[in-house]
Order: sequence, then structure tokens, then C-alpha cells
Amino acid sequence: MNGDDNIPTYDDWRELAGRDWRTAGLFTVSVGSRPLRAEAILRHLPGRRLAVRAQWRGETVFAKLFFAGHQDEARREVARHRELIEAGLAVPALLYEGFDSHGAVLVTDWVSGQSGQAALRGEQGVALGEDLLDSLFSLYQAGLRQLDLHLDNFLYDGERFLVIDAGEMAPLPGGLRAEPAILDNLALFCAQLPLDLRDALMEKVAERLRRTGISPAPLAAMVRRRSNRRLSSAMRKWRRESSAIGVWSENDEDWLYRRALADDERDALADALREPASLPSIKQGSRISVYGDDRWIIKHYRETGWKARLRRRFFRGRGDVSWVMGWTWALLGVPTPRPVMLRRCPDGQAVIAFPRLPGEPLSRLMEEQRERAVRVAPTVLLWLDRLHRTGFWHGDTKAQNVLVDDADVPAFIDLDGAGFSPWRRRAARKGARERRRFEANWSQFSER
Repeated sequence: MNGDDNIPTYDDWRELAGRDWRTAGLFTVSVGSRPLRAEAILRHLPGRRLAVRAQWRGETVFAKLFFAGHQDEARREVARHRELIEAGLAVPALLYEGFDSHGAVLVTDWVSGQSGQAALRGEQGVALGEDLLDSLFSLYQAGLRQLDLHLDNFLYDGERFLVIDAGEMAPLPGGLRAEPAILDNLALFCAQLPLDLRDALMEKVAERLRRTGISPAPLAAMVRRRSNRRLSSAMRKWRRESSAIGVWSENDEDWLYRRALADDERDALADALREPASLPSIKQGSRISVYGDDRWIIKHYRETGWKARLRRRFFRGRGDVSWVMGWTWALLGVPTPRPVMLRRCPDGQAVIAFPRLPGEPLSRLMEEQRERAVRVAPTVLLWLDRLHRTGFWHGDTKAQNVLVDDADVPAFIDLDGAGFSPWRRRAARKGARERRRFEANWSQFSER
């Protein structure tokens, strides 16, 4: 493919099934007696299935490759896909289905368009939420529900939302159980929304429920419970190997990294984390040193001793917290740099790398561009309020920990003191203190 002779070609499903996360590169495989050339790996569950964007029969397509033992999943997906078509829902066309003893493959149209999330952040904004809810309630009318209900399971082609991932569809219970099931499904939908879209879309969901004759009164509490479960699960997930995160060990050290890194970037960053002082120094401290260049910021947490080793054991060191919170806040759509590599040393030290964000500290704007700082501050407070209502706190909300880019968009940095609690009262108390800390910055700089 693309003239690259290094991309392997497979004729036997079993060869593909043997790939793990580390070897999940591009490939070519025979599908329907024609080569299917993968262009991008979209999802990989080793030993179970691969989802790819590919070229096949001269077209760009979406293909799911199910490995031996998982053919029944493919059959269920085909059945659900046909049910969606029969119900009149907009779905990608099914181009090919094939089954044999080594696995199964499903090929559908590749829909050019935007993910649901991108569409709702686009020119028409959350007004498109009405169209998205039309598609969602059409699912319910067809007697189906999406078990992994999030915005990226909808595609917007410029005119309508298409429902994708039929494999996660399940029948909607009938009778008296239908309304509770719809409420629970909508609570899942709202809990998986980015925080900046959640309030507006929850209002639209509540209004749609009222028009449908279902009381939205339980929705807010159901969303909180769903959100807590999702966040607790995600914060455990970031600690282990997955399709997003790679893990390796060397010299009794644990390393985690973002799989999206190119090989040369990963190797160069690993060298920098082994010798962080090889990069220009930004800040030197007895417990924390910061280094960086035009691409990366690297923080070296120097704490050692039995307390540091104990925190490391339970993934509670400051580097660990920064890693977990960075990934979790990014999942929620919070503007913050998602960490790309973490080195965890046996003595309790840690070294972590982030992409360097453009911008200036809000504290500098307070001193030098007061009017601009005044414009940005309400957005910072709005994000803090969203975080506090979701159960999070930053831990150190001084203005130095907020970067502002040229478009006056703020981003939070230094999350090593951040935390989460499913008990909202605790988060509210922490939040009140954070707000006071942030507002104290203004009085500090106004006195100058």
C-alpha cells in the first residue's frame, strides 16, 4: 500500500489474530477475493477484533475484522444493522459480510462527515442536538438502544446524523420496563458528554422527555450515578495497557506512554525522561524540577522514602495523579495537556512528559494585560464550576496554573494536586476553597 513494501499481507485470519497492541500496524488482507488495505487502525481488541479505515474495491470503507471465536458478535451486528435499515434509520450501507472458521469480516461505507462531538462544536452548535435526539429516539421507536451511547457513535454528514456501531445495539425492554430503560440509556448518554456540552444537551434531553410523556425528574441523579461509575472505571483504565496506553518495564521501573506517539517520538521522549536535565531547565526545586523545549514539558518529581514508595504502590504519587487526572480531564473535554509518557521509579521518584501548550500564564496577564485577564476569568470560573459539579477539584488554582492562548482560551496545567470524589459535598467544599483561592489572585494583583 502507498508503495510501502513493509506493510504485511495476510491470507489467513489466524495470522492477524496473533497481533498484540505493540504490533497492530497497517496490513493487507484478502476479503472477498480482493485485497483490503488498512489505512488506519481505529480500534484494536487483541484476539477479538480490529476496526479499520481501508481501501477495498477502489473505495474507502470501514471494516471490522472479528477473530476466531467471535463470529457470533459479527452475526449479531449484521442482524442489528439490518433492523436499523428496516426501521428507516440512517446507517452506513453494508457492503460485504463474510464468515469462515478463522473469523468474520464486515465492510460498510466510509461516511465522510463529522463525529457527533465535532458537529455540536461546529458552526450550528448545540442546535444540532435536536437532530441528534431525533436519531436517538428513532432507535427507541424501533425497539433498540445503544449500550455504549456517546457522541462518537453518531456521524453527521452535513444533513443528518447516522447511527453507527450496530454491534453495541440491544433490544429495548417492552411494557412497563421501557420508560426506565429509556431514562437509563439517556442518563448514560448525558454522563458520557463532554462537560462543555453537557448542561445544554441535558436541557434538550429533559425537554424531549417531557414531550414524549416521560418525567425527566430522575434524570439528574441518574446522570450523577452513571458519571461516577464511568469516571471511576476510566481512572483505573489509565493505569494499564490498552489500545490508547502502552506499558513496559525496565530496571524495575514502570513506564506508560500514549500509543499515538510515533516511534521516533516515543524513543526520543524515553531518552529525555531517563535524563530530564538534558533539556533546558525551566524551574529547579528541592522536590520538583521542570525542563522543556519547544515541544515538550517534563516534570521530575524527586520525592523518595517510604511514603513515596507507598504512594507509588497504590498509584498515588504526584506523577501518578498528574497522569490519571490529565487523561481523565481530557476525556471530559477539559482544556488541559494530556500527558504522553510517565516513568515510575522504584524509589518513589517519577518523571512525566506533556505536550507544550502555547500561551501565557493568566498571572502575567493580570499584571500586564488587565483587560484581557478580565475577559478570560469568567471562562476559568465556568470550567471550575463544571469540574466541581462533576466531583473534581484542581488542588492549586493560582493564576500561574492557567495558560491562555492567543484566542483567549484558557487551559489548566499542574494537575498533580487534583482529586475526585463521588461525594459531591466534598467536591463542593473543595470547590469553594478553590474559588476563594482563584479570586484571591485578583486582589493580590489589584493592589500592585
